[in-house]
Amino acid sequence: MGDLASWHHEQLDRRLRLENRTNAVEQAQIVAANLLGEDRPYLPLPYFWTDQYDTKIQAHGFFPPDARADVVEGDLEQNRFVALYHRDGKVTGVLGWNMAKAARLHRGRVADAIGA
Repeated sequence: MGDLASWHHEQLDRRLRLENRTNAVEQAQIVAANLLGEDRPYLPLPYFWTDQYDTKIQAHGFFPPDARADVVEGDLEQNRFVALYHRDGKVTGVLGWNMAKAARLHRGRVADAIGA
């Protein structure tokens, strides 16, 4: 049921529902730890991945409509790139287009920006 549950993400100050298997498992682990007396918030970095025909897409973080996107690796014309999304001087998201490994390497920049 964790992939259906929504909750308030303290660092992002918004309600989220992450519809993936990983979220369900991680959310259950935090609930179990808290039932056993720990006081751990659930602050995952939102992400998704998909394969669309011959295109692999990975996204980490969030992508506000007013964010600026900058390609930091690869090339749009070659259909392989990593883009960082920025808002208010912070990296809010990483989008990998046919560059999954490179996108994962930039993931920490988003986690640092939101404190996850």
